[in-house]
Amino acid sequence: MSPALVLRRISGLLELLSDRILAWDALVLERVSSSPLLRRFDALFLLATYLGDGYIWGLFGLWLIFAGGPRDHHNVLVSLGVAVVQLSLVKILKLFFRRERPPVFVPARRVFIFDSHAFPSGHATLAFGMATATLRLYPEWYGLILLSFILATVISLSRVYLREHYPLDVVGGVILGTISAWILAPVFQNTIPWG
Repeated sequence: MSPALVLRRISGLLELLSDRILAWDALVLERVSSSPLLRRFDALFLLATYLGDGYIWGLFGLWLIFAGGPRDHHNVLVSLGVAVVQLSLVKILKLFFRRERPPVFVPARRVFIFDSHAFPSGHATLAFGMATATLRLYPEWYGLILLSFILATVISLSRVYLREHYPLDVVGGVILGTISAWILAPVFQNTIPWG
């Protein structure tokens, strides 16, 4: 078999695999966004998606600034550094992939979007990034860690339910947020001076 023929077959297989993955992505989007079970939590998902814009993490940071000590003040700066890097990565990746968002299914549930690109989900990146940063910075706060990951999951699911993102956009954001926070939190923790 000639190398050109091998490359054409590999290319054809990759295209077929890509088509199947995208079909699965669209199917899961339809099932999640039209789920009668999830529809019962419509208001919760709307609230979660708005809180996922960063408000919940900002409020938590303000609470740590006003109610916490030097360690908490330091960790707010660490988390801010992690968030800035993550959101910059999200913007770069969105410009690179330029994946369109899902078509609007229920216009009344559509929320205002700042950009038209979908991959990766900024909400999922930030939510899982902050949950992972909480795990890295406060490993002894089991309840807060659990609450952070539950909130991150609800925020991420809301993005699919509200048809703002395909499931793979959210999975990409979860992976990006988790890995980048796991790596960056200790780096910033050791480089940002205390007090």
